[in-house]
Amino acid sequence: MTNVTITEYETRLYWQGERGAVLTSDRAPPVPIGRPLSGQDAVALGPWSPEALLVGAVEGRTLLAFLEQAREADVRVLFYQSSAVARVVCGVDQPPHLTDLIVRPHVAVSTEADAEAVRLIFSELPAHCFPSSVVNITPRIEPVVETWHARIIGPGVSPVSASAT
Repeated sequence: MTNVTITEYETRLYWQGERGAVLTSDRAPPVPIGRPLSGQDAVALGPWSPEALLVGAVEGRTLLAFLEQAREADVRVLFYQSSAVARVVCGVDQPPHLTDLIVRPHVAVSTEADAEAVRLIFSELPAHCFPSSVVNITPRIEPVVETWHARIIGPGVSPVSASAT
């Protein structure tokens, strides 16, 4: 017999008139959303657009999947920060659609061996983390991986030099 795990994610959307709504979940605070996927309306001040939420979800999934893989590879992560961008193309005779989804993590580890392990993790992450059945466009991950060498000064550790690749 095969074990199968099923996880459900349930959200509720409450329309608030015009172009606004609130997205709720039993496990997270409410998120105001708004603005449709279109040219001039795509830049929103205030509520999160569904497209920005998608980009944020992909960026968050990248972080969590990376940390899980780093733990399994026994890599000690000293620093992680990222940015992400999605490009939406709006054509005259076609509906708006995503053409690129790029996550740019910046990671620091203490050794070159760990840096190589991190590069390998990121190279394999899109296929493992984002099957085509979840997102119709495979996110591109463009990591910056640094090794931070440290020397001991008194009771603490102080960075001395860094190298990026």
